[in-house]
Amino acid sequence: MTDPIEDVRRIWSTVLGAEVQDVDVNFFDAGGHSLLVMVLQEHLEEITGREVAIEDLFEHPTVRAQAVLLTDRPATAAPADTALGGRDRSRLLGRSGTTPGGAA
Repeated sequence: MTDPIEDVRRIWSTVLGAEVQDVDVNFFDAGGHSLLVMVLQEHLEEITGREVAIEDLFEHPTVRAQAVLLTDRPATAAPADTALGGRDRSRLLGRSGTTPGGAA
């Protein structure tokens, strides 16, 4: 990431489909919704190379707060979410070629 605030602002603009100027606006007030948070999460993970928890995005709902979150996080990835039986989000969304609830 070069300028974290600018990087996050650009991603928000892409995800929301509209230019975001206010770095202190809440994601949901800017037009976001729960499904777009997942899209935002994937984009943020791509630019950082780290896992970003959905909970963190809800707790840090502005461009500025997310930029700080991403620059203050340790470089190691977060452990897998075990609340869903250890299955990762991509598999649950059907991206791995397996069916949900089916064998891997």
